[in-house]
Amino acid sequence: MITRSIDYFRRYLRRRHVRPWALLPPIVVLFISLPLLRPLRHPDPRAISDDELSRLATVQAMVERHSLAIEKTNFAFIRAKIERGRHWYSDQPPTMAALLYGPYWTIRQLGLTFRENPDWVMYLLTVIGVTLPVAAAGGLVYRMGRLFELPRPWRAALALAVVLATGLISYATVLNAHAPAAALVLASAACLIHITIARRGPYGILWIAVAGFCAALAAAIDPPAGVFLLLFIPVVLALRVPVRLRIAGLLLYVLGAVGPLALHTALTVPVTGDLRPGMFHPELRFIRDEVPADDPGRLIDDDETASVWRSVGHSLSRLIGAFIGGHGLFSHFPILIVGILGVSMVMHRHWPITTKLLASVTIAGGLLIILAYAICRVDWRYAMFGSRWFIVFLPLTLFWAGAWLRRSHRPASWIVVAVFLAFSVTVSLLGATGPMPRGGFSHYTVAGSIRNLLTPPQPDSDALLAGRLAGVNPSP
Repeated sequence: MITRSIDYFRRYLRRRHVRPWALLPPIVVLFISLPLLRPLRHPDPRAISDDELSRLATVQAMVERHSLAIEKTNFAFIRAKIERGRHWYSDQPPTMAALLYGPYWTIRQLGLTFRENPDWVMYLLTVIGVTLPVAAAGGLVYRMGRLFELPRPWRAALALAVVLATGLISYATVLNAHAPAAALVLASAACLIHITIARRGPYGILWIAVAGFCAALAAAIDPPAGVFLLLFIPVVLALRVPVRLRIAGLLLYVLGAVGPLALHTALTVPVTGDLRPGMFHPELRFIRDEVPADDPGRLIDDDETASVWRSVGHSLSRLIGAFIGGHGLFSHFPILIVGILGVSMVMHRHWPITTKLLASVTIAGGLLIILAYAICRVDWRYAMFGSRWFIVFLPLTLFWAGAWLRRSHRPASWIVVAVFLAFSVTVSLLGATGPMPRGGFSHYTVAGSIRNLLTPPQPDSDALLAGRLAGVNPSP
């Protein structure tokens, strides 16, 4: 027994424990993101978006007041709130705030609070809640790249492209739910890919429970991610294992999803009365924003005489704008075309059915989310940089570019892809300097980001924030 233990530790010490290529993507992401975090570049609370303020309000209320009601927090006078039972609540899903409960409780025990050290608290919460998950996403993509049998340098390059060329790095610098949700969707897909390529016997299907947990947690913090929670089910059922293990895998997937969904239910139902967060209850909203008349992506007015054809035409216009407009996917990240080409290559015969299904549901989920926002009444100003609502599926879409990389191409094709990649990375890094300004972006967001970078906008001194939030540092 002693001899075996000694031999084991000898073999352990001889193994390679640090893989430089695997560490490269997370290190690069942290190196870029940490100096650009919003609390460093834009500390004035009057310039913070309502989306971020509402999450901070819930975190403070949960830790300091042991309640979800935000009227006694430093962020009581934000607009992104709802009224219920003589109390004010954030209109955002509360699950992410619950996940940040532990970090803020620990930070508070160390003497840092929203009242006395707001910038430090917001910086640390952003690092823990957003930046680290985005950095971890780079490592996940490196691991997932084994599916394409790429050399390690190419896998590291693919991981960097997925994070730096899809807008994910842009939202790694501000507290939001979209970037961590995208990382969780990647984690869920990584578990399913691991089962496909590892083949470690019947116990390997236990990873399906982790996949269900990650997909459900992504849906709980960012509702559009719920599309992937449902679309990953056919992938589970298509695994190349006996039928009894497929059924067991489905049960494990559901079991893994129960925890996050139960947490979402326990936090949301007492506030809104159902499973829908406050953002889906316009009748409870504090302020109902009107779409500006000069917004090219706005919907038609509530005119009963408006024709059906006009409504359809307006929806089609918004749908086209979602691809090539001021908040369009391809007008910001043209490298996504390579990801779509990769999906088409995966459809060839030699790929396993699970891989084909996973690639298919990536495109299907993205299209469903785009269609939902094109049809619904949303103010495109608050899509922020690019479109924050699409971040959840963009990294997974570009991941399939690995199928394109494994094949030989003409020099002209490489040149075009290099130009697309350089443009997408430049745009993403530009967005990282301020992806969620308080007023949003009403036109092409790249031009708006350049303008904000060269001439930072003066904070809005409206009555909404001038009182309680004029510094988020009043004396208790």
